[in-house]
Amino acid sequence: MPLDGKKHGGHRDRLRERFIRDGLDSFEEHNILELLLFYTIPQKDTNELSHALLDRFGSLEGVFHAEVEELTRVDGIGEHTARYLNMFSTLIDSYIIDRMQNEIISGIQNITEFAVRKLAFSQTECLMIIFIDNKQSMLNWQYLQEGFVTPDSLDRRAIVRMVMGTNTTHVMLARNKIKGKTRLDKNDRMIAQEISDTLRTIGVELFDYILVGGDRSYITLTGKSEAVQ
Repeated sequence: MPLDGKKHGGHRDRLRERFIRDGLDSFEEHNILELLLFYTIPQKDTNELSHALLDRFGSLEGVFHAEVEELTRVDGIGEHTARYLNMFSTLIDSYIIDRMQNEIISGIQNITEFAVRKLAFSQTECLMIIFIDNKQSMLNWQYLQEGFVTPDSLDRRAIVRMVMGTNTTHVMLARNKIKGKTRLDKNDRMIAQEISDTLRTIGVELFDYILVGGDRSYITLTGKSEAVQ
């Protein structure tokens, strides 16, 4: 649909002015999406396109987390626009992680959310260890290993050195899965058991082990299965 300078151009100006004046407080999801699309689609009615995207993917979150190929199946969305929309989920997570790292993260659910956001969009498989004190506050975190991890590849002495001299009473382990279903396998259970046995010798307990999927779904060794919004 070609852009009508009087109709659609005026609408765009009004929406931008409304955002400058009021922020997003009065915006519905389709208004937010429409505003974002202004900057990548200059010659179409993005109102209709934003409704089409929301109809297909259900919400702003659904649009941002959709794969590029899925987005291009919506009439009017080319690869350039699809990649533009797809990057927002990563940008939002990076912003949230930066804020969380500058604050004291307390509570197992918040610590779990931090781990999921940190790992969900990594293109490299990683095993992460999080140090937790007796008040369930996160003290620190480190990557134990990148690439495919097995019990035999773990450096037990290095793990002990990481924990010694801190106030750590529990640790949480998190690993991301690049492809396939988010499902714990025998290797995950053996890694968790190996690290648990190693740390128990210095009085530190394994709180849980989390396997993170690329869609921010996760499953834990204790049986919890959810997705971080």
